[in-house]
Amino acid sequence: LKAKPPPFCLPRDLVRSQGLAMAKQLCLISAVLATSASASGFVGWTYDPEHPIEPFDGVAKAVSDMIHNHIPIDRRQDGWQGSFCSCMENGHISSWYQYSSAMYLIDTCNPTEGFIMRTGHLQDRHTEPLQGMMACDTLKLISYCMSHHAQEALPAWKPTCSNAHYTIGACDVDCS
Repeated sequence: LKAKPPPFCLPRDLVRSQGLAMAKQLCLISAVLATSASASGFVGWTYDPEHPIEPFDGVAKAVSDMIHNHIPIDRRQDGWQGSFCSCMENGHISSWYQYSSAMYLIDTCNPTEGFIMRTGHLQDRHTEPLQGMMACDTLKLISYCMSHHAQEALPAWKPTCSNAHYTIGACDVDCS
């Protein structure tokens, strides 16, 4: 039985034509990049252009799951969900040339219905600096409200926040 090469290495035809040393170097670089990507907190998630996923949809779902206790939070039942939503609804984020209410992006936030965001307003954050600032401020606001009303939720929040943070250029959010 012949061992299969790792999936990130080059085909044999290219190895023969370009030289073994170059192929080994490229395989090593690929392995290092793959390892560093998984070590950076995004284990289990890779971008698939055939099935694109909007990370801010995941943000809204994760927060909603925490509010509904689908993601267990080791915290006393003191109604933190309502306080968290009140904090979110009263928060301000960067908006079009001004600081504005976060309600521009929040459709719903309450203990019964969960957390629903208008993520379509953030879809051009890669090319529109103001949308990037809005997206970053949204992550900052969620992190702030969690740290003040459900600090125990921060470890569960960090991977989702980091995943969304990865898609925003020049964002300085601290997800924990």
